[in-house]
Amino acid sequence: MNEGVRPDPVKLSSDWMAVLRAREHSQPDAYLSDPCAAAFVTPAAETGVDTLGPGALPSAVVPIRARLGDLTLLSSGVRQAVSLGSGTDCRAYRLPLEPGVVYYEIDLPGQLTGKAERLAAAGFAPRCGVRVVEADLRRDWAPQLVTAGFSPAEPAHWIAEGLLSYLSAERIQTLLAAVSSLAAPGSWLTFDIPHERFLRDPVFEPFLREMGRRGVPYVGALADPAETLAGFGWSASAVLHRELATGGCRWLPPLPERLRTPPADVWLVRAHRP
Repeated sequence: MNEGVRPDPVKLSSDWMAVLRAREHSQPDAYLSDPCAAAFVTPAAETGVDTLGPGALPSAVVPIRARLGDLTLLSSGVRQAVSLGSGTDCRAYRLPLEPGVVYYEIDLPGQLTGKAERLAAAGFAPRCGVRVVEADLRRDWAPQLVTAGFSPAEPAHWIAEGLLSYLSAERIQTLLAAVSSLAAPGSWLTFDIPHERFLRDPVFEPFLREMGRRGVPYVGALADPAETLAGFGWSASAVLHRELATGGCRWLPPLPERLRTPPADVWLVRAHRP
C-alpha cells in the first residue's frame, strides 16, 4: 500500500519483508517463527533486500513487529482478525489458530493473487478460515470487508505491519478512523510506524532515499501513537525500537543482540479497545 504507487513496487516490498522474516526464522535463537516466509523468497527479492544498504536498513523491526502481532493475536481470544495491507503475512497458515477463527487479508487488487497457491506448493494449508478482500485502503474499503463476512459487532485483532509508513498524515488519520468505526469493544490493534525523527535520521537517509527511488517512499510518521489512538477510543502502549535496543518491554520478549542494531526511531504499538 502506497499513495500513488504502482502495484509492482508494493508487491516487491512485501517480498523483501518475507526475506527478512525467513532469515530470522533460520537463526538458531530465532525471535520469530515463520516457516512460511521462505515460500516468497526469490533471488530477486534477496537482491532487493541486500542492495537497500547494509547497516542502514531498519530490518530488525520486521521480525519484532511480526512477533508482536503473533503474541497479541494468540493471547487475544478473538475469533476474527484483519491484516491490513496483508502482502506475505501468513499467520493464518503458521499460527495454531482455532478452526473457527476467520482471518481477513486486505490488499490492493492483484497483490494476493497466487499467494495461497505458493503456500500450498510449499506444503502449507490454512489453519483457520481465510478470506481475501481486494480493496484499496486509501478509499472506502469497509463495505467490502463487511460483505466478506466481517462482523463489526464482534471484537477483532487489527494488524497493520509495514503499512502506515507509506501513508500521508491525512491518510493515516482516515485509516485509523475507519478501523475504529469497525472495532467492537475488546478489539486489539497492532502496528509499527516511524517516529518523525526517523524520517530525518542521517543513519537511515540512504535507505529512505533508495526506497523513494524504488517507488515505495516512507512518508508516514507519528510523534505519539498512544495519544493519537486515545482520540479514537483506544488504550495504547507504544515503545520505540531504540528503547527496546537498550531496555525491555513488558509485552515483548527481550531482543537478541542482532535485533538491537542499528537502533531506530520506529514505534511498535499495541492497543486495546475497552
